[in-house]
Amino acid sequence: MNAGASGARDRVLDTAERLFAERGPDAVSVRDITNAAGVNLAAINYHFGSKQALIAAVFERRMRPLTEARLRALDGVEAVAGDQPPKLEAVLDALFRPAVEQALDPARGGGTFAKLMARCLIEPNAVVEQTIRSDFETVVKRFDAALMRAMPGLTADDVFWRRHWLIGALHHSLLMLGRKPPGGRRLPLDIESYAERFVAFAAAGFRAVLPGESRKRSQAK
Repeated sequence: MNAGASGARDRVLDTAERLFAERGPDAVSVRDITNAAGVNLAAINYHFGSKQALIAAVFERRMRPLTEARLRALDGVEAVAGDQPPKLEAVLDALFRPAVEQALDPARGGGTFAKLMARCLIEPNAVVEQTIRSDFETVVKRFDAALMRAMPGLTADDVFWRRHWLIGALHHSLLMLGRKPPGGRRLPLDIESYAERFVAFAAAGFRAVLPGESRKRSQAK
């Protein structure tokens, strides 16, 4: 692919990502994208073949590197732990920090992709769900196993619900980046401050004994 064709493809992806974030994939037509990107319909057909393939490419461009970063980070955590249970905060940092880094980097989608993800969570799209699932299932399997080793007193259901709630909290908080929440104030947006706060919050949630949970918990290291 020559530089001109590559540039046109990236421009289409950037434009589609922005329009999808603003209005949702189903509300954006191919003509909307070609007009805003300054390309013709042939460019869409050449690079993607269909709108569905374009939607998938928008998500794959962001999700694949995020998945790879999470798994690399977890590999490092597990290598340090060796035969011992990994540290809870280290596992959670490997899960959440890459998403924070992506959301604070405009070159990797930044707030636009965070907004798109939040929109698609409440406006389901079959192509989006299939694309996200193909990446996230690997992440879930690896991280749930690591979290159960870090917190051996938790069941698989306990881990599922805690992870589920925390991912929802992450998407909501990333969506609010750069905005002043009602009754609140802007907090530092550097990666380190954000990731440290969120991991501390997540770890407290994992260690909490929820209503109806009466069994004795092993302490995470």
